[in-house]
Amino acid sequence: MRNLKTIVIFALLSLGSISCNHVKKETTIKDFEQSYNLKHKAYDNELMLTIGYMQTLDSLLLITAFNTDSFCSVYSPQNNMKEVCKYGTIGNGPREFIQPFLTYSYGNSFGLNEINKQELAILELQVKNGEYTISEQKRLKAPYKMKKDELALPDYYFIRLDSTHFVSQVCNGENSFFSLLDQSLQPIERFGESPIQEKLSPHASFSRLHGHIAAKDGILFFAPNELPYLACYQLQSGKMQKQWSFFYNKAYYGVKNGDLLYDREKSSGMVLDLDVDKHYVYLLYLDQLLSEYDFKNPEKSLANKILIFDHEGNAVASLHLDCRLQTMALSKDSRKLYGISLLPEPTIVEFDLPKI
Repeated sequence: MRNLKTIVIFALLSLGSISCNHVKKETTIKDFEQSYNLKHKAYDNELMLTIGYMQTLDSLLLITAFNTDSFCSVYSPQNNMKEVCKYGTIGNGPREFIQPFLTYSYGNSFGLNEINKQELAILELQVKNGEYTISEQKRLKAPYKMKKDELALPDYYFIRLDSTHFVSQVCNGENSFFSLLDQSLQPIERFGESPIQEKLSPHASFSRLHGHIAAKDGILFFAPNELPYLACYQLQSGKMQKQWSFFYNKAYYGVKNGDLLYDREKSSGMVLDLDVDKHYVYLLYLDQLLSEYDFKNPEKSLANKILIFDHEGNAVASLHLDCRLQTMALSKDSRKLYGISLLPEPTIVEFDLPKI
C-alpha cells in the first residue's frame, strides 16, 4: 500500500473560525497518474424522470424513478437500448411501493428499499420465449428495537454483500456504522468506524456522514457524500473486518454541539455514485467546492469525473467525461459505463471504458 501521510483537518464555521482539537487521519493526497478523456454515445429514449437510479442486470440495464408509475424500466444495450420490460406501482396495497429506492443488483435480481418501512423487496428479472418479466420474490424487514434512553437509528440502504448476506448503513458512530445481516435480514453484527473521530449525535452522524456503499464477493466499499474518504471491509470467518480507509483529499470541517459543520468554501468534491467490479472501485465525483453546488443547475450538480481505485486502495486512474451524469452503472464485463445525463432532457449515455 502507498505511503500514508498525516494531514491536519481544518475546522471553520460559516460565521468564522472555531477552536477544536486537531484530528490526525490516515490520509493520502491522491495523484492519479493515468487520465483518460471519454466521449459519450447518446440513446434516443424518452426518460420520464427527474432523478433516476441505475443498475445492470446481467446484460440489461435497469432504471428506476420515484415520480412515475411503472417506475422500473429495463433496457437492452444490445438492441439499441430498446425498452424490454416495465414494472412497479406506487401505492399502499399488496406488492405496491410508497417510496422505492433501488440499492443493488445481483445477477438477475435486484433490491428495492422501501425507505419508510425499513423493508427490502427482492425482485427477479425472468425471460421466457423472448419476453421479459419482473416478479417480486419476497419482502424482508429488518427488526428495529428502541433502546431505553438511546436513539437507535434503523437500518437503511440494504445491499447484497454475497449470496447469503446483506449489509446496510446505520451511521450510528464507532463500531456501529453498518449492519451485517443474514439472508432473511436478521442482524448478525454492527461494525465499522466513523470517518471522523469526534462524537456526533445519531441524527448528525446519519445526515452528515451517510453516503454510498457497494459490494463485490464479500468485500464492502463505502464513500460518504461530502467527505473525500474511502473505506473497505471484508467478510472473514463470519465477521466484517476492516481492510483500509483513508482521505484521498483534504477535508475541512468542525464539530460543534454534536453536529458536523463543513467549511463549504474550502471543502471540495461530492460523490454522486459508487460502483465496483472484481478489480476496481469507481466514484462518480463532482469536482468543485461544496459551496458551488446548485441542484437546479446541471453544471453545478452533476459530475463529469470518475475516480478509480483498486481493491487495495491504490489510486489507479481518473476518467474525464464529455457530459455530466447524475448516476452510473458498469456493464457486467466492465467494458462499458452507462449513465443518465441531461442533454438537455434526461438521456441514457454510454462510454467505452479504457483498458487499465
